[in-house]
Amino acid sequence: MRMRGRRRGGAVVALGAVLTLGAACTSAVGGVPQAAGVMPATAGQTAAQSLLDLAESGAVHYVGTMTASNEKVDFDLVAARTGEIQGKVVIGGQPASVLVVNDTIYLKGAAAFWNEISGIGGTGRSAAIAGRWVQTPSGLLGLEFSGVFAPEALSNQLARGAEAAGDEPFTEAGTESVAGVDAVKVTTEGGTLYLAEEAPHGLLKVEAPRLGRADPTSVEDLTAEIKDASAELTAFYAEFAKNADALAAPVDALTTVTEGEHNFDGCGADSCSIVVRFTNSSKLAVTVSVRGTWQGDGAPLGTCDTKAGPVAPGQQGEARCTLNTPQWKQFYQRANSVAGNHPYSVEWSTLVLADAPDLTQLQERAAVEPATASDRTEGSHFVYALAYGDGQVWKYGVAAGDSWQEHAGRQLSACLAATKALCDVDLVTATDSAVAGYRLMGDLVAEECPAGQWAACKR
Repeated sequence: MRMRGRRRGGAVVALGAVLTLGAACTSAVGGVPQAAGVMPATAGQTAAQSLLDLAESGAVHYVGTMTASNEKVDFDLVAARTGEIQGKVVIGGQPASVLVVNDTIYLKGAAAFWNEISGIGGTGRSAAIAGRWVQTPSGLLGLEFSGVFAPEALSNQLARGAEAAGDEPFTEAGTESVAGVDAVKVTTEGGTLYLAEEAPHGLLKVEAPRLGRADPTSVEDLTAEIKDASAELTAFYAEFAKNADALAAPVDALTTVTEGEHNFDGCGADSCSIVVRFTNSSKLAVTVSVRGTWQGDGAPLGTCDTKAGPVAPGQQGEARCTLNTPQWKQFYQRANSVAGNHPYSVEWSTLVLADAPDLTQLQERAAVEPATASDRTEGSHFVYALAYGDGQVWKYGVAAGDSWQEHAGRQLSACLAATKALCDVDLVTATDSAVAGYRLMGDLVAEECPAGQWAACKR
């Protein structure tokens, strides 16, 4: 391997000197060196390279199904290499939105969705948390999104036993169609992979009997169609940052308080309040949200929202939720001018709030500019090129950490098999931002994708 700008060819000069000296020896045996043929890549080698390309993707789009905690889950998700995940899931036929920030899961669904979740459905909390972002422990779902869908995590799990795909040439395998693309089906110890028949043989679909970091959040029977989404990385972070702004006051899915007495207070021409008392029966200080839905004379009057706390463990708290909508004012005026009974009521929920996530890194990623090709050699991430012949690029990649050269070097055999020429590694630049590296890679392949490029190519 070499760094950009280093001179090549010294070994050839040395070899020429040895041959010249040898020619003067009378006992030499004449002959002409013959180049050895380059064998085509095997199914196992192609599978391994395709999974490495998956790990290098800035973002991946997944559509499919799996089983978590014995429940079928449909999903349509985009997962970034930096850990953010967003999209939709359907459980028990009921949809919900998903955001994963800093490895923490947030879900938002209707009451019907929460009725399908063990530990929530049947507790009376489904209606209370409907339509709100809820911080949800992975154990509640039996699913850790990052452990399954983060590109590197998925690649590492599927790469175990990739050699089991076999030593037969990849080009001799049969094909079938995946989303209209001819694919080669190969089987590894981790599952069944469907790789594009045409170079760079990107992963189109996976079928895995089991995935996940550990029980009880491992999933079973996962089937997913896969597309690289690195080319849309800028739009992904912009949309994600906008969606994550709604996580300022997420509900804690499991922590509850014990409700006490309640009463109406200060109900007059301008407003009316419901005062709710509660006891913090948990072991941590909590902030409580109270949301009330009001009716008068059988018609909606609006909603009220308030927060109370933090309240220490074992202590009592009080929340005052005040309605001051135009509908209330009209109702109050009517109740005082039209004879008869004018009942009013409020349904409220008392929910514990989780801490809002730290969005600092996300906001930085949404704003970051592409790195610039340079002589820089120090950083957390490294943009490199695999080159062959007279400097033609076979693919660009982004790798993290001091082992980036080893990571890039593992692909030299795949480059050799594809190009039938010796390949080496060029460092394009180093950067302290993963996203800056991925965006530079996208710029490098925007006009024309190298033959071995999967990530960031618009195909």
